[in-house]
Amino acid sequence: MALTHVPCLCGADDAAALFHRPYGEAEPSADFLATTDRFENYGRVVRCRSCRLVYTDPRPEDSFLLQGYADSADTQYAEEAANRSINAYLSLNTIRRFLKGGRLLDVGCALGYFLNAARVDFEVTGVEPSVWAADQARSRFKVEVRTGTLLKQSFPDGSFDAVSMIDVIEHLADPASMLDEVRRVLKPGGLLYLVTPDIDSLSARLLRGYWWGLRPAHLYYFSRRTLDSLLRKKGFDPALSHSFGRIFSYGYWASRLASYPALVRKPVETLVSLLGFEHKILYLDTRDSMEVVAVRRD
Repeated sequence: MALTHVPCLCGADDAAALFHRPYGEAEPSADFLATTDRFENYGRVVRCRSCRLVYTDPRPEDSFLLQGYADSADTQYAEEAANRSINAYLSLNTIRRFLKGGRLLDVGCALGYFLNAARVDFEVTGVEPSVWAADQARSRFKVEVRTGTLLKQSFPDGSFDAVSMIDVIEHLADPASMLDEVRRVLKPGGLLYLVTPDIDSLSARLLRGYWWGLRPAHLYYFSRRTLDSLLRKKGFDPALSHSFGRIFSYGYWASRLASYPALVRKPVETLVSLLGFEHKILYLDTRDSMEVVAVRRD
């Protein structure tokens, strides 16, 4: 896997290393799966001395990343189908505070759970780089899903009233260009909804190199300040920003600790097993993911 050096999104090329765990060679395809528990080999993570944005440098070449997502098939993703549907409604309820209907585009729609939830109120379209996931979304929910990246779709200007990117922006090789394209396909006054990990959260600062958000597939690690700055620079006015929790089974939450030290992992796994809670559900807001709503500036 060839690595390439990248400057910061702000254009500066002066960054300080924060964490460094060299990329592993075993099963690199697993790094592209949403359900992966391989968090430890995330490369070299740096902070720009100019704008304070945290990102990965060096990183895999863009062609390797695009092919990895195109080829990925995450068969475990649907095991939490009911809970993923509930989480979709959590995001939808936030969007509904600002917009009641119209055309909605979900970028990185995976198996289509959010599209299925949103189509009650919106005319929905999805874009998904994984060939397998796009096929699954179309067959499961009979929704329009285009395979590939947004930049390759050539939607007309002002096609959508809302665009959602849930756990997507941190994976992008060029989030600035993606936001330019999102702004283009949104109508003036259109809504952008984002969910992404928060590198400036308390848990990220306490866990440091062991934080769950640090993983090989993540290229950018935003704080509220750095994301706000990028959105404003790209023609969006942030309207809401707060922490975002999710609902999953106890067993799923416990499995997310696989790469944590045994001192942390084992007691949780044992307790969940002893209580027979593997399939019971738990809403958990660890305050280290954020959801952001921004409005396209005219």
